Amino acid sequence: MKTEKKERKEKTEEKKQTEEKKAPRPANVSPYQLDKTQTLKAARALLKHLAAEATSSDKPNLLNDPEDPTESAAPIWLVLTAKKYITDTRKLKPSRVELPFPLKNPSNTTVCLIVKDPQRHYKDLVATAGLQDIVTKVVGIGKLEKKFKSFESRRQLMGSHEIFIADQRVIPKLPTVLGTTFLRRTAKIPLPIALDSSETPAGFKAKVEKTIRSTYVHLSPAASTNIRVGLSSMTPEQVVDNVAQVMDTMTLKALPGGWRNVRSLFIKSPNSASLPIYMAAELYGDEDVLKPEEEQQRLLAMAEKAAERKERKQAKNAKRKGLSETKPVDEEKAAEEEGQAPKKKTKVSAEEKK
Repeated sequence: MKTEKKERKEKTEEKKQTEEKKAPRPANVSPYQLDKTQTLKAARALLKHLAAEATSSDKPNLLNDPEDPTESAAPIWLVLTAKKYITDTRKLKPSRVELPFPLKNPSNTTVCLIVKDPQRHYKDLVATAGLQDIVTKVVGIGKLEKKFKSFESRRQLMGSHEIFIADQRVIPKLPTVLGTTFLRRTAKIPLPIALDSSETPAGFKAKVEKTIRSTYVHLSPAASTNIRVGLSSMTPEQVVDNVAQVMDTMTLKALPGGWRNVRSLFIKSPNSASLPIYMAAELYGDEDVLKPEEEQQRLLAMAEKAAERKERKQAKNAKRKGLSETKPVDEEKAAEEEGQAPKKKTKVSAEEKK
């Protein structure tokens, strides 16, 4: 009986081995890439959930436009988590990714253009390029500083346009000019565009339309970021193509380390759970482990930073107590060093004090 069982086991194992040999194996398949099959499954499940959520609501949405469903469509976000920090500093200028299926339609989007003075040149450029219906307002940085000082005026400006595009030469001034009214919401942060005085109408129109068709990645000192990649009115295949385009651009240009630095990817809507589409097999590799000499350099750098922080703290405490940074000079010691006789302190009587 035992010999028969062993023979059966050996036969089944041989069959498995032959089947594995016959099965075609993909050549040079890297685990560091987007699985489009899993992404398609997640996109279908998420869009199905959003459709059921829209039909199950008792109150109808009065903002729904049957001619343009993108106006009231829910956004779909890609949540990217990295193994290391994506950047060390907060970048005011976002990274641009042109999507194959844009989130905004350039023909029916209202744009406010913020330019360098004088603004008359760019107003004429908008007219000659035929963008009056899209770029409904052109304002120079000087006029923006003078006219929109109050919180109420800035709030009205923010609500009157869907997208704000700014000449990249004036972007460093915008945080002080616009304030937290705009910077608090990433959807209203002005998008950068490269303009100059020798801009042609055709080139200007192409740049504006490309800016509207793109999505933007706002990077900050963190290991995760959210990127808008789709709408609930899109098909699952369109969402997958947008996600693939975003990841190709991010891993090549914005993400240090490329795919090896990606820890996980999820897609979600504002009110849904996050659906996973990628999980890294390894959280760290051999290149992430420091060598003894590198570890020693890291500890020395940390000690130097700690000493600098301690010195700054002591200086601040001294200023708060009203103490001067220089020590008081001892006159007797200074005279002895110069070889002169120290000055004798004369006693002053009470009558002289009076």
